[in-house]
Amino acid sequence: MFDGSRLSEGYALLARLSSPMKPPEREIVGRGYEMTQLLAAMRRAELCNALLLAPAGSGKTVLVQGVSQIDTQRLYLEVDPARMISEAGDSDRMASTLKGFFDEAERFARDESRELVLFIDEFHQIVQLSDAAVEAIKPVLAASGARGIRVIAATTYEEFHRHIAPNQPLVERLQRINLAPPDEATTVKILEGMAERYGVADQFHGDHLFRLIYEYTQRYMPASSQPRKSILVLDSMVGWHRHTNRAIDKRLLSDVLMESLNVNVAFRVDGTMIKQQLDEKVYSQDLATSVVARRLQLCVADLNDPSRPMASMLFAGSTGVGKTELTKQLAGLLFGDDQRHLIRFDMTEFASDDSFGMFRSELTKRVWDLSHAVLLFDEIEKASPMVTRVLLQVLDDGRLSDDNNREVSFLNTYIVLTTNVGNEIFSTIAQYEPDDTGSGKKLSEYDKLIRRSISTTAGADRFPPELLGRIDAIVPFQPLSLETQRKIVKNKLWNLVEEVRVKHNAQVVMSERVLQYLVDDKGDSDSDAGGARTAVAKLTDEVSTEVARFVNEHPAERRLSVDVKGELASDHKTMLISDGHIVVSAMR
Repeated sequence: MFDGSRLSEGYALLARLSSPMKPPEREIVGRGYEMTQLLAAMRRAELCNALLLAPAGSGKTVLVQGVSQIDTQRLYLEVDPARMISEAGDSDRMASTLKGFFDEAERFARDESRELVLFIDEFHQIVQLSDAAVEAIKPVLAASGARGIRVIAATTYEEFHRHIAPNQPLVERLQRINLAPPDEATTVKILEGMAERYGVADQFHGDHLFRLIYEYTQRYMPASSQPRKSILVLDSMVGWHRHTNRAIDKRLLSDVLMESLNVNVAFRVDGTMIKQQLDEKVYSQDLATSVVARRLQLCVADLNDPSRPMASMLFAGSTGVGKTELTKQLAGLLFGDDQRHLIRFDMTEFASDDSFGMFRSELTKRVWDLSHAVLLFDEIEKASPMVTRVLLQVLDDGRLSDDNNREVSFLNTYIVLTTNVGNEIFSTIAQYEPDDTGSGKKLSEYDKLIRRSISTTAGADRFPPELLGRIDAIVPFQPLSLETQRKIVKNKLWNLVEEVRVKHNAQVVMSERVLQYLVDDKGDSDSDAGGARTAVAKLTDEVSTEVARFVNEHPAERRLSVDVKGELASDHKTMLISDGHIVVSAMR
C-alpha cells in the first residue's frame, strides 16, 4: 500500500496539500451503480473527471474511498482545500498555487508511471475564491487524460448552484454524478454493519430499532442527510449503553433524541394523561382540551399522516378565553419548554400582500433553525390571501423552500391557528348559556353554528375558507363565566405575591376587594364578553405597577398591604363606574 513517503521526496507542495486516500471504515452499501459510474469516468480517454453532487453527510468521501480500493492501478490522493487556501494566503496567489500543485502532480505521475486521482471535497471553496483560480483549474481538467491526472470534485447541490453552475465551461469539464441519500433499506444495512463493528449487535433483535432510527431521524432531523444522521444517533446510543449499561432500545432512542433535539418523541407522559396535564394549567375549557388531547393521541401512537405536519388545529373563541395559554401549555407538554419551542406570528402584521415575502422568509428561517416546535398563527383571519396560500402549502405538503432554495420541513411541527371569527356566537353563549363548570356541554350544542359562522364570514375579517378543509380539528373555546375569571385572576394575584416574596423577601397581604375590583368592576368593561384579558391587563397596569412602585420606594418594608380605596360599582347597583383605586401601604 502506498504510504505517502515518496510524496515528500521532491514533491513538497503535493505532500503538504494532499494525502493518500484512506480505506473506508465501513462496508459500502447500496452504492454499486454510483461506484460503477465513477470508475467509468476515471477510465475515459480524455475528460476523465467527475463531480459528485450530494447533500452533506450522504457519503461522498466514503464512495471515493471504496473506488480507490477497486481501482488499484491509480493512486488516489485527497486534497485539503482549506490548507491550499491557507498556503496561497490570498485569492490573488491562489492561481499560482494551483498551477504549481497540478504541475507537481503531473510530474509525480510521469516519474512514477502511475496515474493520479485527486479528490477535492468542498470543491466550491476553491472555485469561489477568484476567476483566476478557476482559469488555473480548467486546463488541467481539459487535458486530464493526457497529463495522467484525474480529478474527482465534490460539493453540495446548494454550493454547486451558487458557485459552480454559473461557469458553464467549468461544468462541461466534469462528469456530474448525483448521489441521492440512501433509502431506508440501505440505511438499515449500514446501521447493522455499524452495530457489528461497535460490538453491540447482540443488543438488536431484528431490524425494528434500526428502522425507528431511520424514521425518527428523517422526521426530526430534516436539515441533516442520511446516513450520517442515523449513524450519529446510533453512535450516541452506543455511548450511553457503554457508560450506563442501559439496554439499546426504543426508550434509549427517545432519550437520545430528547437530549440532542429536545423533542419528546416518546411522549414521556402517558397518552391518557395529556388532557389532565392541559386541564391543570387551562381553566374551564374541558371541550377544548378534550379535542386537543384526542388529536395528540394520534401523535402518541405514531399514527398521524407522516407527509403532513404532526397536527393542525384552529382555536376559535373570544379574546382572553385561553387560546394562547393552551398553545403555550401544548408547547410545554411536547417539548418541555413553552418559550423557545413556541414560534408565534401575529398575523395582523401580514395583512397586506406586500408582506408575503417577509412572512415566507421569516417562517422558513425560524423553522429551519428549530424544526420541532409549535407554530402559533394568531388572528389568522387578518392575513392577506397571499400569506394564506403559503400556509396552505405547509398544511398540504409539510415543506417550503427558503431564500437559499433549501427545502424546509414542517413535518415535525404542530400548527395552531387562532381566530375571533364567529364572535357573535360566543357572545350569545356568554350572555344566555353561561357554563360555570367549564364542561363545554352548552358549547358543544352550538358547534354547528360556530363552524357555519367561521365559514361564512365576509369583509376584512373573512376567514379563509380554503384553510378549513386542511385543518385537522376546529377547537371551540367556552366563554368564561365570572367564577372562572375570578379563578384566573386570583391565580395571577397569588403569583404576584410569590414573586415579591422570592425577589424582595416581603410578605404581601391581598384584600378580597382587589379581586372584586379587577373582575366585577374592571372586567365588565371588556366588550368582548367571556374573556379575562381585561381583568388580567388591569392587574398588571394597576396592582403590579403599584406594588413595584412601593417596593422601589420602600425597599426596607417587609409586610405590604394591597387594598382598594373608594366605592366599588359592583357593591352599588346605582353606580355605573367605580371610583375605587388600588392602594399599597406598609403593614404595622
